[in-house]
Amino acid sequence: MNEKESARMTSDRSPVLQTLIQFYEYALSRRDVKRAAELLTEDVFFVGTAESIADRQNFERSFREKLRHIPNRTLYEISDYREKARGENTWDCSCKIHLILPDRKERYMAKLTAVVLRENGVYRISVLHRGYIQKEERFPFHILSEPMGKLDQISKREIWDMICDVMPNGLIGAYMEEGYPIYLVSDKLLELLGYTYEEFMKKTGGNVLNRIWKEDLEEVMAAVKRQCREGKEFEVEYRMLKKDGNFLWVYDRGRIIDIQGEKKAVINLIVDISENVRIKNHLFMESVTDPLTGLYNRRGGEVMVTQRFGNGNPYIFLMMDIDNFKAVNDIYGHHEGDEVLRYIADSLRQFFRRDDVVIRIGGDEFVVFIYPCSSVAAIEQKIQKISERYLRKIEQEYPLSRSSLSFGGVKYNRTTSFLELYKRADQVLYKVKHNCKGQFKIVEMKTE
Repeated sequence: MNEKESARMTSDRSPVLQTLIQFYEYALSRRDVKRAAELLTEDVFFVGTAESIADRQNFERSFREKLRHIPNRTLYEISDYREKARGENTWDCSCKIHLILPDRKERYMAKLTAVVLRENGVYRISVLHRGYIQKEERFPFHILSEPMGKLDQISKREIWDMICDVMPNGLIGAYMEEGYPIYLVSDKLLELLGYTYEEFMKKTGGNVLNRIWKEDLEEVMAAVKRQCREGKEFEVEYRMLKKDGNFLWVYDRGRIIDIQGEKKAVINLIVDISENVRIKNHLFMESVTDPLTGLYNRRGGEVMVTQRFGNGNPYIFLMMDIDNFKAVNDIYGHHEGDEVLRYIADSLRQFFRRDDVVIRIGGDEFVVFIYPCSSVAAIEQKIQKISERYLRKIEQEYPLSRSSLSFGGVKYNRTTSFLELYKRADQVLYKVKHNCKGQFKIVEMKTE
């Protein structure tokens, strides 16, 4: 992609896509590592097929080393772009990136997934996962869909066995008719799933769709239908059921073929991506979790709160602040201060429901999002018990600090932003602490 094409593409695309394009424009086309790194968060996670890199400084160092082995600039194209808002300021996106090396006249393709954040109006990449880079050469599906000339059945079988032998993962095929009957499944796919051929056919009933995890089936079928409007090939990711009851994350590249002009079938190349998915999920959880307490951090909390909205049920957004926490640190040491923070996190987890969102905003400030919740009195009872328990611990272990807990919250039944709820609850908490520390108050917001 040249500079004019990049400028035209970014001018009419979402800010998330613009951020991704600008990053690769600086990193690959302009080879300006410093400018590219400015589009990453400080704690960025990068995962490739053979490496993982944490934080922006390490990324810069690693990328500069890679550029030493690529003397000329790399052109690129982005296709099949998708994005989905995970929260008010967080987006997941995925695409294919096609890398073009003009001096070698070679093209390569890799699949990308990323998490992009908006902080103070600036978009930056927080997580970047690049799949396996492969040369853009078609997998030889044509051997199955075109006439085989005068080859006898033994020769056909030998060719097919050779193909299956060199495939790193599995193959499966089915006729596109009622029941989607399976006509082919490779031994390597059966090995991945833990079945014998007879067990697999019995488990699926011979229907190729029954290999897909039920929760993923509707989304997979919609994606295949959408992609096949423009051609005969598709790419999807989903879970496959294993014999032991667990599932396998797979990348499925399929193609619709004609069999002697009489009927249609589909052939699928199946690649195990479970480890990549596990790493990506682990890195995402690290990016949304407070390492000290194990609670959601503000970024993760905002995502989870936004996902809870939807059907008009009442809820409570509750803020909590530790009074005189500085005295705990100053008198007893920061290690003991950390113990207090972990103790409070455990107390909040214990007294509130599993589905309630407990967040450490930062420092000594916590938030609990209680959804659904219609009873203010029930929550006030919980607050009272948490406060009394905390005071007993302070009296026993940190009496000189004279620390206590203050709570302020709002009850509402309309969808609004995390920031708006935070501001309203913070105002209530401020008044509580101004009047008398160690107290609580929940205010019901009026529906306009």
